Amino acid sequence: MPRIAAIVVATILFGTVYVVAQQLDRQGANEAPLRLASQVAAELREGQTTTLDAQPHVDLSRSLAVFVVVEDAQGSATSGSGFLNGALVSLPSGVLANAAKTGQDNVSWQPEADLRFATVTLRAGDQFVTAGQSLKPSEDRDNNIQALVEFGWLVSMLVLGGTWFWLYRIRLGLQRRTAGQSQVPRSSE
Repeated sequence: MPRIAAIVVATILFGTVYVVAQQLDRQGANEAPLRLASQVAAELREGQTTTLDAQPHVDLSRSLAVFVVVEDAQGSATSGSGFLNGALVSLPSGVLANAAKTGQDNVSWQPEADLRFATVTLRAGDQFVTAGQSLKPSEDRDNNIQALVEFGWLVSMLVLGGTWFWLYRIRLGLQRRTAGQSQVPRSSE
């Protein structure tokens, strides 16, 4: 029973390490979009578009660059740098509705198969500013993290197995030695 408990505890620990590392990496993917969205939203509140105007055209099907899109109260994209199939992208209405209620909405957005983005949407008056970036680098790192955690788990299972075998051999040797001592005839005086 202690062996099963050790395996379960090790598995839970390695599973927890994986989940924490994966979530930290995914949450980190929101940092660049949050900075850009915050800057553009602040400028829009002041009637400026300096940062927005300086953004390069980003084709979301090919680029990993951070993009930004400004949408009006009805959810129509009015300006920005994020394009897909030649058109400025718009986020789902649920994202905008949530941002309207809370002031901000962070989601993983998948406009097409194999295209996933970390997005941050901020309310800026009667407009919404969404910035995002591809999750491809994060997802690639996730595969590496998973492989490293699985390797660590496998090594820990081998160490546990080796330790149990070593302890078994020691116990077996002690039992043989004890059995051998009890069978030695005592000399009669």
